[in-house]
Amino acid sequence: MVNGDKQVDRRTFLQTTAVAGGAFSVAGCMGGGGSDTAVLGMLQPFTGEVAWVGESSEVAMNIAVDQINEAGGMNGTDIEIVTEDTETNQQTAISALRKLTDSDGASAILGPTSFTLPAVMDIAQESQVPIISPTAGTSVLDDRGGNYIFRTSASDSLGGKAMARIARDNGYEEIAVMYVDNQGGRSFGQTVIEGFEALGGTITTEVALTPGKSSYRSELTEAFQDEPEFVSLTAGTQTGQIILDQWDEQGLGGVWGLSNDMQTDSFAADVGAPLEDSYAIGPLPGGEKYDEFAAEYESRAGESPQPFTPEAYDAAMLAALAAEAAESNSGSDLAGEIPAVSKDGETVTSFQAGADALDNGTEIDYDGASGPVDITSQGNIRSSFAVFQSTGSEWEQVGEIAADSLDF
Repeated sequence: MVNGDKQVDRRTFLQTTAVAGGAFSVAGCMGGGGSDTAVLGMLQPFTGEVAWVGESSEVAMNIAVDQINEAGGMNGTDIEIVTEDTETNQQTAISALRKLTDSDGASAILGPTSFTLPAVMDIAQESQVPIISPTAGTSVLDDRGGNYIFRTSASDSLGGKAMARIARDNGYEEIAVMYVDNQGGRSFGQTVIEGFEALGGTITTEVALTPGKSSYRSELTEAFQDEPEFVSLTAGTQTGQIILDQWDEQGLGGVWGLSNDMQTDSFAADVGAPLEDSYAIGPLPGGEKYDEFAAEYESRAGESPQPFTPEAYDAAMLAALAAEAAESNSGSDLAGEIPAVSKDGETVTSFQAGADALDNGTEIDYDGASGPVDITSQGNIRSSFAVFQSTGSEWEQVGEIAADSLDF
């Protein structure tokens, strides 16, 4: 917890000592970035179907790190982000995590996605380096998170229910469900099924999809055999586009409900007119802090923030603020402070404000670009969702679903 006996000028002392001597006690935990930098490891896919996740998350994390460094760094030490590509492959993710923890000396790991997180959780705990994932919705974390495993993205246990509510609230009584047959796809797809049935609806067909195929015509025929008016699809952008293109070719009709992996500007534009009136879910943007983040993101990336980018920004901020609270850049020290700096204190929306409050012995509650980030004892957050509908060329927010409405 926060040490109430901290001196007000501690950060000034740390900054001066780090520059002058490079031998302050946290230096031994700084790893591959050199004695004058602290490392945050970024473990995300930069190749393959969800490469956009890594690319967009890196922009968001760099915004956070630039702001942290401008405010004096993490315990007076500048942060360096070291990126590793999971390739959406579990073995690759394991090797990459070991490099980040053992060779690079990362204080914390930002990422990965649902596809690879279950494979690296135990290793992170053994290494005593916390993971803060902005992109993993897998329900595996519902009961296994906490200690060294945290996330700033909502669980599929909530997201799948949000999709079920979209369908039910729009008057659909029978739907089909399609999902990619991997950890992330099953986690979300099964929750859609359970949620829709809990709301009194009927599932006409459940279709598990093998990723990486060039044709899903037979799967589409199966899903639409009972002529459902609404079909929930959980997939990455590449698989999703193949399915929607072939659905359009076959003239199967109906409306889609798409997982947040497909709620990107480029996906809506690439699919185009056939997607008009279909739905997607995404995180509900925060207030002024989101607007500030969005403006900076757009200036750097040339596009509006993509899904998971506010959560990526907040993951980096939480890691740095937790280190400040722990007065240490060691992963084993800062891990326990991650929930503490996210709730039950003085509300702060920037690293500078949070660090200043901590220096004064004040506990903090970080609210970020994604809104309130209240980490539970199991490492989860409760999040509301934005409802998007396609205009035939872009996604337009048409509503929201409060987290409290998903308790069914």
